[in-house]
Amino acid sequence: MRCHTPQLETAFVGSGAAAGNVEATFEMRNNSATACWIYGFVGFQTLDSNARPIPRTVAWTTDSFFGRSDPPSRILLPADTAQFGSEPHTGHAFFNVAGNDVLCDPNETPVVSLKIWPPDELQPLIVPAKTPDGIGFFFCGGIDLNPLQVQPNPSLG
Repeated sequence: MRCHTPQLETAFVGSGAAAGNVEATFEMRNNSATACWIYGFVGFQTLDSNARPIPRTVAWTTDSFFGRSDPPSRILLPADTAQFGSEPHTGHAFFNVAGNDVLCDPNETPVVSLKIWPPDELQPLIVPAKTPDGIGFFFCGGIDLNPLQVQPNPSLG
């Protein structure tokens, strides 16, 4: 069975930067009692402190400065998988958001939360725009959104 929004939980779990590029990693898990599968691209919207959309140009792509995403056709998310940040990451799905971090002042319009729509779903998940370590989500202008995959980071090969 395909995963539906009420079965899922998503978190911003990490960030990396290099040469004016920044990449955010998101982790998705099944928090229900029923296994389900997921694949494809999520919907993604940045929100300000009043939960209003912050304009962003989003490009759905398998490539970024940080590597290539080679997603499987389906990712099985077993029932009630381990919490975010636990090892191993078995049974979780990941996606990356990449963009630029030097063409603007990210403090001008801080991102407070994110709306994330699981593939083929109309109901979004709303998640904080901070990692468990307190790193904030920020980007200048457009962002590249990679598809769901079984590993946290794109492949360099």
